[in-house]
Amino acid sequence: MTDTEDRLQVSFPASETFTRIGRVAIAGLALRLGLDISVVERLRLAVDTAVTSLHGPGRVQVQATWESGELQVVLANTEAKIANQGELAAELGPMVNKVSVEESRVTLTVSAESI
Repeated sequence: MTDTEDRLQVSFPASETFTRIGRVAIAGLALRLGLDISVVERLRLAVDTAVTSLHGPGRVQVQATWESGELQVVLANTEAKIANQGELAAELGPMVNKVSVEESRVTLTVSAESI
């Protein structure tokens, strides 16, 4: 794994039909970065859960950044309102190193130390 900066941005309709796009994009980036397959699987599940919480009108925006040994994934839909933010954060917490859930945004972080 290198300490270079890598970024990914993708946008898709916020419907069940397109949930897979976010999951596949992040898993592909994580594998390319050399993350352990168990970390990639947990991250895939976390992204899938986060995208599902953002379904509704609008589009899901996914931005991922690899920098200084951390992969940060920000998923947002400005037209969605995440109900039960605390429950979602508790569900996502065991899957990643750090999680933040706001009204229409979820931030997931996996660090190189977890590899």
